[in-house]
Formats: sequence, C-alpha cells, structure tokens
Amino acid sequence: MNFYLKFFFLLIFSSLFYLPEIVLAEKFPKLVSIKTSKANLRYGPGKNYPVKLVFIKKQIPLVIIDQFDHWRKVLTTKNLTGWIHKSQLTMKHRSIILKPDYLRKKPELSSKKIAFLDDNVNVSVLKCKVYWCKITLKNRKFSGWYIKKYLWGSNYIIIN
Repeated sequence: MNFYLKFFFLLIFSSLFYLPEIVLAEKFPKLVSIKTSKANLRYGPGKNYPVKLVFIKKQIPLVIIDQFDHWRKVLTTKNLTGWIHKSQLTMKHRSIILKPDYLRKKPELSSKKIAFLDDNVNVSVLKCKVYWCKITLKNRKFSGWYIKKYLWGSNYIIIN
C-alpha cells in the first residue's frame, strides 16, 4: 500500500513539470495579417532558408498553421504555405471577400443593405457569430455584417 501511495505522489509531482508547456501551448490554426510593408515568406523557419514570396503590402490575411521558435508557418489566400517571422505579423483579423454580396446593418438577410462588396476586397473582421461576421473597410468608412462563409479564413475566428 505504501508503495502505491509513493508512486501516486511521484506521478503527480512529475506531471507538474509538463503543466506550463500545456498551458502555454498556442491553438492553431489562427487568423492573422501582415504588419509590415515588406515581409518575406520562406521555405523554412529561419533566415538561412530561401525566400519563397515577398509580401509588399500590409494587412494581407494569413492563417498560422504551425510554429517553430519565433517563426510561424502560414497559409496564404492563394493556398501557399511558408514560414514568416512573428515580428512581421499582427493579431488583427483581416479577410478577403470570396463572394460578392451586400454588407448589412444587422446579421440577417432581411436587414438594410449598406454597401455591395465585390470579391477580393480586403476587410477588417471585428467579431463573428455562427453565420455572420461584423466587418469594416476603407478605414472604418463602412461597417456592418457580412455572411461568414463568404469571408476567407473566417472559420478560424472565435465566435462571440
């Protein structure tokens, strides 16, 4: 009996060493965007890997799918994958319109239409519900609700 009690305490005590790693683990995939006006997408996680693609614009949406040290493996809107340094990313949620439709005042099809959005428009995602996301565009000139499935990467945003 004493052996089992010692074994139990040893097991509990040794598992505490793994707890911080479990608590700090990030959940992927995660929607992010480019923070800098020039960012290199690389074949691997480090500056010694060749550049695959150069982003020359801020606010391009990406999805983080993995990480290694200070590097994040991302998926682009064109389904390319590569590695980018975390300093070149922001947690601000951006998206691209996949299907043209109306921006609406409320998250319902019968709601007042604010503006018609064409495909490939870059928008800022403020929050999402199950079927709708609240978005802004043109420096917050327009704000409203858009059908979630028509936004690239919106399935990686936590529902409010």
